[in-house]
Amino acid sequence: MSNLVYLMCSLPSLSFGQSPPISMEEFTSDAKSQLNRKSFAKLEAIDIQNMSLNSTKAELKKFSAMFTGLKEDISEIRHAKTQRRSPRISALPKTILAKNPFEREMDILKWQWEELDSIEAGKTFTLTEVLVYKLKLQILTRLDSFNTEKGSKILASVVNPAKKKEEQWQE
Repeated sequence: MSNLVYLMCSLPSLSFGQSPPISMEEFTSDAKSQLNRKSFAKLEAIDIQNMSLNSTKAELKKFSAMFTGLKEDISEIRHAKTQRRSPRISALPKTILAKNPFEREMDILKWQWEELDSIEAGKTFTLTEVLVYKLKLQILTRLDSFNTEKGSKILASVVNPAKKKEEQWQE
């Protein structure tokens, strides 16, 4: 218990929309030094991109179920678009459908953050709080990847070589 208290007190606070104040590697290193093997194994196994319904913590089963519903809704949105029909979604708010993909992604990340807030409420200095911290840090890392300048460079690296080849063929 005292190691959980020390770990959580030593970690920087997280707020939605901020740049991650700590890297995932730093967090993992800190957690590994403070948690017992069993707790650290649970922490290592949790990943926001790979949530499963057999999560070890009961509180996270709710998030896992929500995440599964989210993946199904995203799949339904894509499938409905190819069939030129209105999607039938169950987990996501209907207001999300009218937004562009970037706004939709931002709303989904905010929605996940709020779900994690509700799971974490009242769980001070518990393993659940550490697990939620990791998931929130993953959300912040994802948000931080939405950088216009970096995205433009990646797009240019993909498009420009193809454009140069096309120009060479035309000469």
